[in-house]
Amino acid sequence: MRIRTLVPALACLAAAPLANAADEMSVKFDGFVDTYYSFYSTDSDTPDTYDSGTGFFYSAKLGVAAAISAKVSAQVDLVADGSDGGVIAKQAYGVWKINDDVSLKTGKFIGDIGWVAAYAPGLFRVNAGPIVDLYSTDSVGADVIFKTGAITASLTVANGLFDTNETNNSGQTGQGNEKYGYLADVTYDLGEGKGNVNVELGYDTSVRGSGGDQLHLAANTTLTPSEALTIGAEVIMQAVSKPDNSTAEDIGKFGFLAMANYKLGSALPVPASVTGMLQSVAVDNVDGVKDDTESTTELAVALLTNPAGTDKLGLNVELYYAMNSVESAGSPAVDSSEVGGAVELLYVF
Repeated sequence: MRIRTLVPALACLAAAPLANAADEMSVKFDGFVDTYYSFYSTDSDTPDTYDSGTGFFYSAKLGVAAAISAKVSAQVDLVADGSDGGVIAKQAYGVWKINDDVSLKTGKFIGDIGWVAAYAPGLFRVNAGPIVDLYSTDSVGADVIFKTGAITASLTVANGLFDTNETNNSGQTGQGNEKYGYLADVTYDLGEGKGNVNVELGYDTSVRGSGGDQLHLAANTTLTPSEALTIGAEVIMQAVSKPDNSTAEDIGKFGFLAMANYKLGSALPVPASVTGMLQSVAVDNVDGVKDDTESTTELAVALLTNPAGTDKLGLNVELYYAMNSVESAGSPAVDSSEVGGAVELLYVF
C-alpha cells in the first residue's frame, strides 16, 4: 500500500474529486513543484573513495483527475524528476466502480509495495531513504480492489513488479504468461483515525538483471495514538532466485523502517513538525563460493514547517547519517559512512 491517507493529506489530493464524483463529469488539476539544495560527504576505510558534493535539484507533478460518472473515473499524472529533463506519465489509469464493494483499475499506476509515499508532499522528510530501493516499480496492468468494512484488499496483475523495463509499452514486446508479476495487498483500518495495518505478498516471475524470479513479503503500519503524534513502521523480506543453469547468485533482501513525527503546536510561530526516522537495508548475495553482504543503516531527522501558514508551502530541513558495510567471505569488511542533508521548498497546488 504505497499512498495512504494517514500520510499528510497532500499526497491524496488527486483522489479527492474522484471520491466525491457526481453523475456529471468534473475535472480537477493538482500538483507540486519541489526544489531542494542537497549536500553530502562520505568517508571510507579505503581513503581514495572519499567523495562530497552539493547541488540544487527539482521535481514537479501535474495531475488531472476526471470524475466521468458515479462509476467511472480516470487519473493522469505527468512527472518531471529533473534527472534527464524529461517528462513521464507516472500514472495513467482508469477506475470502474463495478459495485459498492469492488472496483477495477487498469493502466499504469504507482505500485502498492512500500510504506514511503511516492510523491514529495506525502513524505515526512525531504529524502525517501534507502528502503525505497526494495519497492516495486510503477505497475502496468490491472488492479482489482475489494472493500468491506475496515478491510481493503487488492490483487494486482502487472507486466512486472521489480523490473524498470516493464513500466512502459516497449518493455513488454513478446512477453509470455510466465513473465507477469502478482501482488496481493490487504489493509485493515483501525478506526477512529487511529491508523492502519497493511500486509503485502508479491511474486514476480521474471526480474531482468537480477537473475530469476522474486518473492516479496512485507508488513507495515501507520499509527496515530494522538493528534500530534504519527508513528510508522515497515518490514520487508525478499528472495531472488537465480535461473536454472545460471552462474548468477541467489539474493536475499531485508529492509526495516521506524519513524515518528510530532507536531510542535505553539512551540514555533508557524505550523511545524519534527520527524525522526531509522532505516536499515541488507542485501545478501549467495552462490556458495563467494558470499557477500551489503548493508546500509540510516538515521535521519527533519524539521517540516509551513512558513506561510498554509500546507501549500513547505520549508523543510533534513540531516542524515548513513553507515555502510560490505562483507565478503574470507575478506575483512569494508566500512564507509555518509553525512548529508537538504533544505527544501515545496509548493503544492
